[in-house]
Amino acid sequence: MCPQIDIFNLQVASDWHIDFGLWLRQTPTQKRRERSQLSVSAYTSDIEQMSRWFAGRYEIEFAPDHLNSANLQEYFGGMECAPATYNRRLASARMLIKWLRSVNVLDYDPSEWIPLQDATRESPRDVNEDDRVMLELAAEEGEGSLIGLRDSLIFFLMSNAGMRISEVVKLLLSDLHLDDGYIHVLGKGMKHRKIKIGGRLVVKINAWLSRMPKSIEGTLITDEYGLSIGRGQAWRRFCLIAETAGVKVTPHEMRHTFVLRYMDAVMGGDPSKLPAAIDAVCQQMGDRPEVILAYYTRARESDMRAAAEVM
Repeated sequence: MCPQIDIFNLQVASDWHIDFGLWLRQTPTQKRRERSQLSVSAYTSDIEQMSRWFAGRYEIEFAPDHLNSANLQEYFGGMECAPATYNRRLASARMLIKWLRSVNVLDYDPSEWIPLQDATRESPRDVNEDDRVMLELAAEEGEGSLIGLRDSLIFFLMSNAGMRISEVVKLLLSDLHLDDGYIHVLGKGMKHRKIKIGGRLVVKINAWLSRMPKSIEGTLITDEYGLSIGRGQAWRRFCLIAETAGVKVTPHEMRHTFVLRYMDAVMGGDPSKLPAAIDAVCQQMGDRPEVILAYYTRARESDMRAAAEVM
């Protein structure tokens, strides 16, 4: 039986979150890569949320040495969120536990018997062709203004290249290799990849390059003063396009839509080309083959909705 810790008696330094953040930045991932700032922020944000739950549940300020099997199981047992969000929060908790064990605050893993959730059960949430066209028209509608032109490029980098919104705002001018037909991307997990791009997206990029202000930080996507914009601002601008189009969609659903369209394009209606399509998507998106196979070969959300309409 795992030892239980009296949450009201043990004490740790009040600045533990600083030490944990430093440890995250200084400790490489399992693949020996440096953690990105986005990953560090995601870990710390999840732990802050767990801290708030703990304070509300036990009416005491959270400290990491309060963790035990009982309160962790209670926390995750009552969590209502998407499987991917649940798994990310569990991974964050386990990262905190790994640090606590490394500094001898805990001598066992209180999360050992908390299972991950199956995040591949749901069909990929894609956008049907009619809605995608409406989104494109809404994005292009604002191209007469400087900011509208930039927002259109943000949209098309997600729609026509499958980039994550965080990758879009971090894209550097030096990452563009338009004559060779690709963009260099430093993506999730600090993984490098080359994204093949078509002529339409090249035109969009060149249109922005011809009018954009001088980029102070070397980023492609800037505000009217040449300063980089953040993920939150790009998200809000994307939502304005979606609102104009009258389509309910998230940036990540545009990524799902791109993957499915890209696979269709590679196969060209020939199912025997599925292995080649999966390989192409892996290179383009930076995902593992087993992830693509498990998720993107399922029934599509748009097809299921269309089928329901004709019943």
